[in-house]
Amino acid sequence: MMTAAIIVISANSIFVPATSYIARDLGVAEAVMSSNMVFSRSGMIICMFCFAAFADLFTSRRLAQAGLVICTISCVLSAIATNIYVFDLAQIVEAVSRATIMLTMQLWIAGISNKDNLASRLSWYTVMITIAPILAPSVGGVIADFVSWQYCFIVLGVLSLVMLAAISMFRIVERTEQQDQAQPKASIKREQSDACIDSAEREKARPLVKAKFSPMKTLREYRQVIGHSPLLPLSFSLAWMAWFDGGYMAIVSFLFVDELGLSAAQLGGIIMVYVAGAFLGRFPIMYIQKRYGSRATFIFHQVIVLLATVSALIYRLVTGHHDIIEIAVMMFVFGFGFSGMYIYCLRNSMVIEPEKKSVYTSLFNALYSIAALLGVLTIQSLYMAKFTSASIFQTLVATATVFMLVGSVLHLKALKTIDTKL
Repeated sequence: MMTAAIIVISANSIFVPATSYIARDLGVAEAVMSSNMVFSRSGMIICMFCFAAFADLFTSRRLAQAGLVICTISCVLSAIATNIYVFDLAQIVEAVSRATIMLTMQLWIAGISNKDNLASRLSWYTVMITIAPILAPSVGGVIADFVSWQYCFIVLGVLSLVMLAAISMFRIVERTEQQDQAQPKASIKREQSDACIDSAEREKARPLVKAKFSPMKTLREYRQVIGHSPLLPLSFSLAWMAWFDGGYMAIVSFLFVDELGLSAAQLGGIIMVYVAGAFLGRFPIMYIQKRYGSRATFIFHQVIVLLATVSALIYRLVTGHHDIIEIAVMMFVFGFGFSGMYIYCLRNSMVIEPEKKSVYTSLFNALYSIAALLGVLTIQSLYMAKFTSASIFQTLVATATVFMLVGSVLHLKALKTIDTKL
């Protein structure tokens, strides 16, 4: 399951260093090329909104298989694309596979965890899948420089088929909350040793109450969560981090390759620095959340992110420009705080109302993706307004800083009313 997630998530980042090459080969400008990120995010959002209605109808194994099949299709379409329309379609298909795998993994982990160990297990999960954005851009940049960007997708397509065969052959541990509650504590340890249940057998051993496909019920639950739960104020600051992240990834190739003169392979190294920060940022939450609680966890990660953005603003004010080393260091620190904040907010979405975690998790991820999509749309608008990539970066940093400060107030206020739940 973890390897499947790594492969599918790599499809979204392996071609990032070669974005300017792809734009050149497909004959499109920066603003048009960034449209693939708009379509990709849109496909993810739609899939995430719909996922809650399907989550309880299939086993994790079936959902993972579906995600890998869809990923293979997207890789084929990307590799054979000769115009921007086919490439955009491929990115929409890839987004559906990514959303399916991500939500399947998150809910699977939530299903085998409790409130106390959920944050640490989510952290270890994200630590493992961070391998994808660490390695994929570097590998993709080398492939694009020395062979062709199309081979990035060919390699991933082959790996997807290999993992599809592996998941079909092996068994996956699955457990429902009802089974955990009904099971005597003394037998839990014994059952863990032989808890690998074949998914086909798991279908037969489902709880007596069958899940039903009910889109209207899901929509009503979404409306209730948005209107009456603390999910939005708790996630407001993270949403602006996602907005910044989405915008940054949309300009990163044009900023470093076209304006600062790096190659795709060198840009892969810059992206690796950012993702390395995100990788390391997964570890502190394992200790802070359990030892000091939600308030300390939020403040720790929020201060780190604000330190990164405010420092970049001060550097620009003093020197009058941004440079490669400064941006790389700023993004390393930002990635450290951002990744921990994401795990913290994801955990919150699962424990506010545990009986509705599929609804909360789907909605949380959808709103997160909407924020990132708005970041990409902002980039498109600024490019069409003839902004340079460097000036766009400055705009992103300043805007995100202001709204993250607002998010700090909203989050701490919301925590006063629900801290006992978290």
